[in-house]
Amino acid sequence: MNNASSLTPLHDNHSHKSSDNINVITSESNKDNPSNNKVQGITSTLLLAVFAAISGTSFHFGYATGVMNSPQGVIQIFIREIIHRRNSNSNPSESTITLIFSLAVSIFAVGGMIGGLCGGFLTDRFGRKGGMLLNNIISFIACILMFISKPRNSYELLIVGRFLIGLSCGYGSSVAPTYINEISPRRLRGTLGVVFQLGVVTFIFISQGISLHSVLGSTHTWHYALGLPIVFSIIQVILLFIVPESPKYLLLKKNDSKGAEKALQWFRRQSNVQEEITEMEEEQNNQQHSAGIISLFRTPIVRWALFITVFLQLSQQLSGINAVFYYSTVILQAAGFNKEIAEYTNLSLGGANILVTILSIFLMDRVGRRLLHLIGLGGMIITSLILFISLLLQSINVWNKISLAMTILFVCFFAIGPGSIPWLITAELFNQAYRVPASSIAVLVNWSANFAVGLGFKPLFTGALDKYTFLLFTGLLVIFFLLTFFFVPETKAKTVDNIYAELRTGQVWRRRFHIYHFNNEDYNTEHQHSLTTI
Repeated sequence: MNNASSLTPLHDNHSHKSSDNINVITSESNKDNPSNNKVQGITSTLLLAVFAAISGTSFHFGYATGVMNSPQGVIQIFIREIIHRRNSNSNPSESTITLIFSLAVSIFAVGGMIGGLCGGFLTDRFGRKGGMLLNNIISFIACILMFISKPRNSYELLIVGRFLIGLSCGYGSSVAPTYINEISPRRLRGTLGVVFQLGVVTFIFISQGISLHSVLGSTHTWHYALGLPIVFSIIQVILLFIVPESPKYLLLKKNDSKGAEKALQWFRRQSNVQEEITEMEEEQNNQQHSAGIISLFRTPIVRWALFITVFLQLSQQLSGINAVFYYSTVILQAAGFNKEIAEYTNLSLGGANILVTILSIFLMDRVGRRLLHLIGLGGMIITSLILFISLLLQSINVWNKISLAMTILFVCFFAIGPGSIPWLITAELFNQAYRVPASSIAVLVNWSANFAVGLGFKPLFTGALDKYTFLLFTGLLVIFFLLTFFFVPETKAKTVDNIYAELRTGQVWRRRFHIYHFNNEDYNTEHQHSLTTI
């Protein structure tokens, strides 16, 4: 399960004022910039634009993540029948059928890797709106191929369709959050940033319901369930003709100041937007050129931020959450539930995911990213350990109920932390110059781990490691918890310069109200060096 990347923090307007020494306040209030205290509200036009961005991206992402879960039995029968029809003497083994089905599941992530890696170029070349419009061509083709795979008796078409929808979702997980982040007021970045993830989890739930055997998951109708997301693309295309392009893209990439001002006025529903335009112009003056991927490794502080980005993305995907979303029916059957109960119980996972993600929207800009991520990882460690024990003892009646409860809590803790926070923190760790290459790296790492889990979990869980598979995830979660505690700073409502100042101290695990002193001249010299090495 995935969530999306977007890297759009603004520069600290006071970072270049002359002074022998400056005090960098690392408290959550970020009082060094008084303008941050002005909270801008959410307008109807802003909400419309956010909905337009997620309708053809996160909706596809969530739906494609969950839709293969419940009907996997009938799809495996479909694969077996095709092989037998092509060669009546063949009798494919169960492991062969499992491998082909696992490929159909995991090829989605391969497409995601490629789509995310290409996302930066396409987004800068065609714009945020233009990129999303082009992306719908891919999703259209994908839905058609998956739909016709059954009448054409070709599991290859299903696999190609899953690859293309992954390609679309990989790019969408980069461009849509970028658009949302760039049109959002700074104080609402966290709140609106979670909306993409909310769209994902909502449509995981919807796909789980639609793909039930009694709805569209039967032998004769499962291909309708896979082709249905074409509706999401139609909705997005219509809405994108209504909403404007990102003001930041218009100003910083197209040098269209009038267009940027007009777009910002549309989003804010007010005529006076000069303060935000001025901030963007200052950012433009500081960032004359876009950086390439190699530039991320040349500057120590940016390289350190990239390291944090990589292990945060891994903490999301290697937590075991996609094993639950892709194969929860298998897990619940292993816990002692029959197939029908496992399918319907699976809906409770989607419902819990939605409710806790909604809760996280209200907590994100109050509690902060770092603490919520630690709470989420800590909760997942405990629940995965108990889930492992319950699967070992599933022959005792009460333990199969405990395994169900732990699976639901595992999803809840994921939703409150690792579900969206890795993308939000990544969004706030890089300035405008490094946004595109860092976003590409983040998406590549995220989807690569997604692919590994999607392809490897079922063979491990049903073969090599059996119930001990979840113990492997527990160990990884412990590592990610420690890395987060010692190295991840709080980024809520902070500028990139303030975040880097805290990273330079190497003491992000200390109390948030500590004040650190830096030599302003040395700080600005290193900061300017990071810009000239592009």
